[in-house]
Amino acid sequence: MPWSTFEPNLSSNGKVIEITPGPSTLLSFALGKLTFSKKQLVPLLLIAKKENLDFLVKLVNEGKLKTVIDSKHPLSKAEAAWAKSIDGHATGKIIVEP
Repeated sequence: MPWSTFEPNLSSNGKVIEITPGPSTLLSFALGKLTFSKKQLVPLLLIAKKENLDFLVKLVNEGKLKTVIDSKHPLSKAEAAWAKSIDGHATGKIIVEP
């Protein structure tokens, strides 16, 4: 999902952690640093230190870090879930449940 989808919806110090960063994520991260933006798109590869992961777990436990779920599908509909993912129109994570 493009940064432009998240950025307007973040608080003034909001951050989005991208777990599958690509070139556009790295470019957005670099531009945010260069412009001193407090809203940030952060590639996971830059925060994989144990203390940072512990911090993320703490935020989840405190309810301050939330995952946006687009949809849930039973395993029998995994093909439809995959198609939605590939289509690029998901507005969050697509979950496939057993």
